[in-house]
Amino acid sequence: MNSVARQMLVVALLLATVVGLFVAAQLGQRRLEEASARIELGAQRQQALAGLWQLLQQAESSQRGYILVGDAAYLAPFQQASADLDAALERLDAAYAAARAPARADVAQLEKLSNEKFAEMRSTVEAYGIRGRAAALEIIRTDAGASTMSQIDEVVRSIEARDGAEAVEATRRWQVNRWSSIATTSAALLASTGLLLLLSRLTLRQLRSKERETEQLEARQAELERLVEQRTEELSELSTHLQSVAEQEKAALARELHDELGGLLVAARMDLSWVEERVGSRDPELAGYFQRVQDALQAGFDIKRRVIENLRPTLLDNLGLVPALRWQVGDMCERAGLEHVEHYPEGEMPLTPEASIAVFRIVQEALANVLKHAHATAVEVTVEAAEPSLLIRVRDDGVGVPPERLLAVRAHGLAAMRQRARGLGGHWHVQRPPSGGTEVEVRLPLARVLTRRGLEIRRRREA
Repeated sequence: MNSVARQMLVVALLLATVVGLFVAAQLGQRRLEEASARIELGAQRQQALAGLWQLLQQAESSQRGYILVGDAAYLAPFQQASADLDAALERLDAAYAAARAPARADVAQLEKLSNEKFAEMRSTVEAYGIRGRAAALEIIRTDAGASTMSQIDEVVRSIEARDGAEAVEATRRWQVNRWSSIATTSAALLASTGLLLLLSRLTLRQLRSKERETEQLEARQAELERLVEQRTEELSELSTHLQSVAEQEKAALARELHDELGGLLVAARMDLSWVEERVGSRDPELAGYFQRVQDALQAGFDIKRRVIENLRPTLLDNLGLVPALRWQVGDMCERAGLEHVEHYPEGEMPLTPEASIAVFRIVQEALANVLKHAHATAVEVTVEAAEPSLLIRVRDDGVGVPPERLLAVRAHGLAAMRQRARGLGGHWHVQRPPSGGTEVEVRLPLARVLTRRGLEIRRRREA
């Protein structure tokens, strides 16, 4: 069972315990209320029974005092008791309305005896008023009144004993229910506390597990990022190496074309000139053939020169970067009919061969993109040493490069420029200036692109 399932089980048990605690508390409260109601009912019964017994005692004492003394003032309590008898019997009957059958029978017997006792006392008072004290005393000396009071006393004692037993039992039940409720509540509270502690422990364990998972995920992510950076660096180095190899192969091919094809074309022109002198014909048609062959050979020379310059500009190797750029920009812009403005540093820049060919190719590729896509009328090329970088900027007034082209997989020209800049530790970006068109900007660190002599010149200038 995983931690989440354990947490759900603990929460369910906790909820069940809380519900059980509520139910137990309600049941205990109900039992306590019932026990309290029984105790209160017992008190009411005792009070009703005591009230009736007091009325009987009051009536009997008043009646005997009246007969013995003959003072009518003694008769007032009896008359009051007689008037209150019905109300007392009603209270007694109401108190024992829900009692068991034996108790109800005793109450009925008590009511019957009470009425008989009051009837006997009334008849005694009436006899005293009619026939005098002797007649009244004669009635009192009979066993009827005493027997009735004795029976009433026995019934009252029976009722009190039964009510006492019920009161004791109710009190015992109340105590039992009270302690049972306390025990149930305590057990539920202990269980809830234990479940809460367990839930807290599981929650802390879950949080720690999540923290460990997060740390592991961050570690894996960092490792993946490191691997991505490593692979990107390896791919960048491979791409730079392939570009270097491609430049070397282009240079070798250019040399072969220059040496082999150039030698063949020169030999063919010399042989053609020798044949033309030996023939010495004045035939215009034959002279036209010779001239067409000469033009074809010259066209071959031009194609050979253009191919060689595209493969490896000889001006770059012979005269340096700036003359090669001037020729390249001028040739491409003139063939396309573009106006061009160029900004170069004064004098030759002592760049490494790798940096020179990289800058040349970046400008070449940028101009090729202008000719293919920009629909421009003018272009501006800038190459300058802006400490601490070598700045290369190609700007046109065309339609501007679409944003989606910057992310296009097949935008090999842009990718090649970007890779050449990264291979030398530089930065490349392209943007659309507010004035319109497209601007390609490359910044290469001078510390990476200058030769030793260039670095020494730079140090002397800084000093």
